[in-house]
Amino acid sequence: MAGCKEEDINLALDQKLQVPIREEQDGIKDAAQINDNESQDHKKSEQTHATPSANDIGVSLVQKKKKKKSKSKSQRGLTAPTGFEEYYVDAPLTLAEHELEKGIYDPSNPFNERIECAIQRYAAKRNMDSARKNVFDKYLAYGGIECGPKQFSGGLNAADNSDMTATDIALMKAIHFVAIDKDGNDGANYVVDFEACAKAFLSVRLPQVFDLSSENTEQDVKSKTTIIRNFLNYLLHHDVCPEYADQIRAAQRVCDLADKELPMAMRSRFRLPGDFNTACSELFGGSLQGLHAANPEWAPEKGSVEVGIDLEKAKQTFKIALAVHGSDELSQRYRERNAADGVKIVSEYDADLEIAAIEPADERIRHFYRHHPAAKGLDPVGKLIAKSWLQKYPIPRDVTHEEALLARNSERVVEKYEFWVDDYVLDKCFVGMKFRTTIRELSFGLKFFDSIFGVWCSFFTLLPNEAIIGWRQVEDEPLPMREKVDTSLNDMAGNEDGEGE
Repeated sequence: MAGCKEEDINLALDQKLQVPIREEQDGIKDAAQINDNESQDHKKSEQTHATPSANDIGVSLVQKKKKKKSKSKSQRGLTAPTGFEEYYVDAPLTLAEHELEKGIYDPSNPFNERIECAIQRYAAKRNMDSARKNVFDKYLAYGGIECGPKQFSGGLNAADNSDMTATDIALMKAIHFVAIDKDGNDGANYVVDFEACAKAFLSVRLPQVFDLSSENTEQDVKSKTTIIRNFLNYLLHHDVCPEYADQIRAAQRVCDLADKELPMAMRSRFRLPGDFNTACSELFGGSLQGLHAANPEWAPEKGSVEVGIDLEKAKQTFKIALAVHGSDELSQRYRERNAADGVKIVSEYDADLEIAAIEPADERIRHFYRHHPAAKGLDPVGKLIAKSWLQKYPIPRDVTHEEALLARNSERVVEKYEFWVDDYVLDKCFVGMKFRTTIRELSFGLKFFDSIFGVWCSFFTLLPNEAIIGWRQVEDEPLPMREKVDTSLNDMAGNEDGEGE
């Protein structure tokens, strides 16, 4: 047997010692690989048992849109000037604008064309919300200016506009238009009167259409008169109709007066006739007798309008006022009539009255109401001096049409009245205020009023326009009646088809 060298023996020993080390390292690598495989299998199992996604069931997902940020008020134009600010004025006209408007508002042009163009250009330069537009349209409609698209006028395009003037384009775009019979010419059925239209709209139409009974009555009225005043300023600034400049300025003064009087008239409407006149109506058989809610559960809520008066308070109110304002002769007649057969109403009639003077309670009367035990809790009573205003004679209720017509056409006689009215009512009244009421006279000579049918400003004006609101032209020939269709045969045929099925 041959012998081995020492170097070969050492090399063999080294190889034997390195084999376990490699096997140990290989085992560690295999264990790590196994762990990775197990973790991947675990994740796959979780995905398998998880809720299937939209993609798994065959539905394509749409990428969710990013939510847009809302624009600020300035970006939306809410903070931009509206043109109705208190001290807003139109900017001075440039030379080009002046030359353009000279052609549009040439006095030789018909009035209806000029006012149509002015309304269209005015509305384009104002930021009108729905509330302002509602007031503006109703004001124009009351004055005979119709609102709506013009029919059969065709559209506007570049080919048609090439040979049209600025006036023609403005007329085509206008949605407010004036009929031929309203242009103010000699053959027109209407008369142009800015002042009368402003008086009638603000005193009659505005309180009918809009609610002005809120706590912010002054602000509500001013917001509406500002629109009319702003439009009238535009007409003057752009010299739309110089022939009516005096009327327009007078209409502006009417708007200023409405800001002051209309809120007071609306509040007086709910305070009249006052405690004293309500007490007379309760005691002597007026229209307000028995209307007071004696049961607290039925009593009106705080802040609402109370109807009627308590019987005991009515007696107290009447006696104190008679003692303060009644003359010796009047008090004597009252005692005599009350002792004989009782005080009764001897006459009553409706009347239109205008306040001529207001006499609140003086300091002597106020001192009496403050310190006398019987007047505790009562409001001082003053005097209201009124005169007949529209109705010429008191017309009884039970008359024929001919008799009423004769009374209206008879010579006018202005009659003066003196009424006792509480100070809290007089505080909201003003000289010139007009109201319609029922006057009742008692058997001992005292007059009072209870029913209130309307309260108006001093510039109250009733135009014939009121009579034609909502009026339609009568057809020359009535429409033929539709033929009656006998549906019984159709019903029978339907039943037979149903039975066959």
